[in-house]
Amino acid sequence: METDNVSRNLEYAYNTDQNDRKEIKSFIDYFSKLEERDSIRLRQIKNYYHQGKISNPKDKFHAAFIFHHSDNSKDYKIASELAEEAANSDKLKNEYTVQWLKKASYDRYMVSIGKPEKYGTQNNFSIDFN
Repeated sequence: METDNVSRNLEYAYNTDQNDRKEIKSFIDYFSKLEERDSIRLRQIKNYYHQGKISNPKDKFHAAFIFHHSDNSKDYKIASELAEEAANSDKLKNEYTVQWLKKASYDRYMVSIGKPEKYGTQNNFSIDFN
């Protein structure tokens, strides 16, 4: 869904990103279209970013989440910057998920460039079925 309303499009991208990650089949290679869908969302959000259309704190949070799910340091750095700006805003300073993203995106960026985490958010998660 794409409209002329950037805020609405960013919110939609965020919601579909989160919904995709709630589907277990998203993590089973045979069924997964997660990478393809992430790529589409990231392309759209990068266009808004490079056009300077991401300005309010909630939009920055939504965009940061999409950049955070990229696969490279440059995008992680952008995610970290956007998330920090959103987290430091009066409007979102008490929102848990916004504050978590500020930390997680910073840690993800640091790990991606070979530096240590600051907040310890990038621990590996695994499930043992034995």
